[in-house]
Amino acid sequence: EADNDWFRIESNKEGTRWFGKCWYIQDYKKYEFELEFDIPVTYPATAPEIAIPKLDGKTAKMYRGGKICLTEHFKPLWSRNAPKFGIAHALALGLGPWLAVEIPDLISSGINAEYGGQEG
Repeated sequence: EADNDWFRIESNKEGTRWFGKCWYIQDYKKYEFELEFDIPVTYPATAPEIAIPKLDGKTAKMYRGGKICLTEHFKPLWSRNAPKFGIAHALALGLGPWLAVEIPDLISSGINAEYGGQEG
């Protein structure tokens, strides 16, 4: 098993609200977070705003409500590729890099005490 998965999502019946979990593994420890996002009315011209509510206020690269900052790097990429991009692109090219940069920093500042860092 390659163990390439790092998120699980599902939607409401209408497909307008998505929720699930994402995780990041470092030093054989798994840090798991709930995520959520709504499909904007202007989708696919506008990317979904992905939120990790429990991390709200824990990093500067986050907006109110736990919405992760995708403005600098991901939103221009989305704009150039809409309407070809979809939810998978938002997760792989938006959430994935954000986790890879922000979570190690949070771990080094003590997030593992709060989120367990379960052995993976």
